[in-house]
Amino acid sequence: MFLTRPVRRQLRLPRLICAAMAILLLISQGRATYGAASSLFSSHMVLQRNMPVPVWGWDKPGQRVSVSFAGQKAQTTAASDGYWIVRLAPMHASSQPRVMRIGGSTVQQLTDVLVGDVWLCSGQSNMQYPLRGWTRGGGARKEVPKANYPLIRAVYIPMVLAGSPAANVNAARWQICTPATAANFTAVGYYFARDLQRKLHIPIGIIESYWGGTNIHSWLPRSVFMKTPELKFDRALIVKAEEAGNALNKAYMLRVANWLKAAKTADAAGKMLPEPPSPPDNPMGRGPWQPTSIYNAMIHPLAPYAIKGALWYQGENNVGRTLYRYELPALITSWRKLWHQGDFPFYVVQIAPFAYGRPWDKEAARVWQAEEDTVKTVPNTGMVGTMDIGMLHNIHPFDKRDVGYRLSLLALAKTYGTAGVTYLGPTFKAMSIKDNAAIISFSHVAGGLKSRNGQPINWFEIAGRDHKFVLASAKIVGDAVMVSAPGVAHPVAVRYGWNDRIEKSNLENSAGLPAMPFATDVHE
Repeated sequence: MFLTRPVRRQLRLPRLICAAMAILLLISQGRATYGAASSLFSSHMVLQRNMPVPVWGWDKPGQRVSVSFAGQKAQTTAASDGYWIVRLAPMHASSQPRVMRIGGSTVQQLTDVLVGDVWLCSGQSNMQYPLRGWTRGGGARKEVPKANYPLIRAVYIPMVLAGSPAANVNAARWQICTPATAANFTAVGYYFARDLQRKLHIPIGIIESYWGGTNIHSWLPRSVFMKTPELKFDRALIVKAEEAGNALNKAYMLRVANWLKAAKTADAAGKMLPEPPSPPDNPMGRGPWQPTSIYNAMIHPLAPYAIKGALWYQGENNVGRTLYRYELPALITSWRKLWHQGDFPFYVVQIAPFAYGRPWDKEAARVWQAEEDTVKTVPNTGMVGTMDIGMLHNIHPFDKRDVGYRLSLLALAKTYGTAGVTYLGPTFKAMSIKDNAAIISFSHVAGGLKSRNGQPINWFEIAGRDHKFVLASAKIVGDAVMVSAPGVAHPVAVRYGWNDRIEKSNLENSAGLPAMPFATDVHE
């Protein structure tokens, strides 16, 4: 626990001792407020259906607290640190606006509360990108005036940092989706919620917790670095920062002791008390580049708010790092552990092609491979493709509608069990050799393979025994693609879209979903 900055004011006894204790007990970020529930609970919120619903907050130690909602009443007593929690019994989805009453030393009346499914939307700037858009291609001119969906609600989590896990977060109030509010919703989250709500006809809530330009290590808890040998560099940063923090705290404790002595002397003499010393900043919370700093402030205090699942759109900032294949699985596992809801659905958006500025031009492929390996090995996960919507000179592709739509297809098929939903584009299954050509077969072909624009299939490469890849011609043959190139008489490997700088790949299935990139010779 790291000390926070106290309120500066002149103090006099008998409040002196209480003030000193407050200085020593305050936490670094997201301090709880006595007599209130977590800020995640507000009017217009959506509660998760079909599972126990935790409601928690802080009050005076020993204070009796009750929560009433939808004919239920749960009671508890605030612990010695003021924390209290109750769990409402599972409820069916309901679009009927109802009131939640939280009674303790104060009374909160939360109105227009619905019950449906809640999804956490997280990642970096491509998840942060608002519906109104940052450029002319944002689509707001057409979509925002139509964004009247009263059963869709969103809550925004401010971008703050913490050096240790925060108790609370200063969440904004839940917003009803209207043309006046939707412009600031995450575009991906909005389209996902819109398409899901249209199919399920239940309330959909989205929790928006994102930060543009951040690495995945900022979204991971300390425990991951301590038990993952491959993350030794970040672990060393954490240990070094903690050692520096301990030294700062020890020096601060001496200043506090000297202040107490001086304050007592001043009070005995009837003089104004000196101001208490300001505590140091926690080195682990000084910037979004610090491992754990965003997790501590923007993920940890969200639990245990009941959720249906999570959407993750991040990885652009990790292009060039080779550790994503360890970090992404660890993120999913650690978040699930935090929520204690089992293996809830976790869906990933593949980062889009872009001229990332690396000399090899295949740096993003390492992230793609890590994402693919993760969804193959971690249960109840999935990924949607973006190979057809990348913009080589804009790391923020304008097309967020298709991303949200594809995520909704993934959820409908894998989470909600909707029959007949094609949720993924053609995915590499096997390679065979026939004469001087490689035959690539695919899964997820739906009604068949096709070219989106009617042009020859692009972005295939082939290599012979010398393992030198050259651009190849590709021809659709049934549910497979025949790949060949002049001068390659004995193919041994094929790659598709295995390049940061591909633009508008055109191989897709009959559902219009793009083929996923692959390399038959890469198994990292």
